[in-house]
Amino acid sequence: MINIPKGTKDVLPSESYKWHEVERVVRDLKHRYNLHEIKTPMFEHTELFIRGVGKSTDIVNKEMYTFVDKGNRSITLKPEGTAGVARSFIENSLYNEPLPLKLYYITPCFRYERPQAGRLRQHTQFGSEWFGVDSPEADAEILMMASDFYRSFGINPTVLINNLGCAECRKKYVETLKEYFKPHIGDMCPDCGKRFETNPLRILDCKVDECKAINKNAPKITDYLCDDCNSRFNKLKKLLKNANVNYKFEPMLVRGLDYYTNLIFEFIDEDKKLGQNALGGGGRYNNLVEELGGKPMPVIGFGIGIERLLIYLENKGIEVNSDEHLNVYVANACEDLTPVIEITKMLRDNGVSAEMNLTDRSLKAQFKYADKIKAENVLVVGDDELKSGKFTIKNLKESKQTTLTKNELVKYFKG
Repeated sequence: MINIPKGTKDVLPSESYKWHEVERVVRDLKHRYNLHEIKTPMFEHTELFIRGVGKSTDIVNKEMYTFVDKGNRSITLKPEGTAGVARSFIENSLYNEPLPLKLYYITPCFRYERPQAGRLRQHTQFGSEWFGVDSPEADAEILMMASDFYRSFGINPTVLINNLGCAECRKKYVETLKEYFKPHIGDMCPDCGKRFETNPLRILDCKVDECKAINKNAPKITDYLCDDCNSRFNKLKKLLKNANVNYKFEPMLVRGLDYYTNLIFEFIDEDKKLGQNALGGGGRYNNLVEELGGKPMPVIGFGIGIERLLIYLENKGIEVNSDEHLNVYVANACEDLTPVIEITKMLRDNGVSAEMNLTDRSLKAQFKYADKIKAENVLVVGDDELKSGKFTIKNLKESKQTTLTKNELVKYFKG
């Protein structure tokens, strides 16, 4: 027997309706927020992620699935969605489209990391990237949209927000951070030793207990924001409050990717009993397009792991809606299946979900099977029904019967 690779998961028929509901919610957001879908390849040139995600990140250093193809090119299965979308934006001259351009995607991502609840080596990401708009109003709107996504499932997580500042703010802050960490670096983990040289901001994201203890007293970026950055951040907070977005300012928040600038955010559930409480996050990356060879272009976006969301909902005891139902099972009580096929086809052609008997089950066994597959009704087609032109329908939920002519069937099932 060949088993599934470690860190991957089958989506079984009994669970697929949950994914359909996520897709339905995304389509609703597409309509309400004027989003446009983009699909990018599952693999890209490795250089894209080194330049886009960042050399100092754990994703690039430890987690990417990279291989050399038959043309001796270094190829990587995409570990996240943003870099590929930015590459496509440049390559396909989407900057010539009316801006702002609001894109979204649902895509598989691949990271080689230790599998755990909600963290798989292949996971699925719902993401949205908005190109060509740079304002606190745009920041607020994308957070409103992400909040609407969660509210569609009956939850209202807290969004932690922080401001990494502009290039000038960050330059001063990084210098101050290095001064603070320098006497402590010998007591910190080896990864933070490397981060000290490449990207000191990443030290603040370290999960090692010794480093977390040192980070508690580290200087805060908000003490180094210029007047413009401060003013913009304060306006964002007012907009979020007016829009009833459940937010909290977290001055020590950083994200695990190098391309973030200015606003960063993360959606969490503050219930500590849930363990993994991060549900998604994002921020602004105004330098990414230029770093990948394009013209300067402001961008803001987020990514939400669908597997993690579904596990979270299950742990919270929240049922995911299902629109899957079978209107009718067409039971066969005659030797010739031709009329059964004709009636089933007629129902399907008119938008009725229908299944027909394809086995040699007895009529009694067909009723049991219809109940197992959760059919709402059973329509019996037998010689007597064909002669009389009247068909018996049994509603399995209400245990009541109705007799109708063939011409009345479609209207009955479509309600």
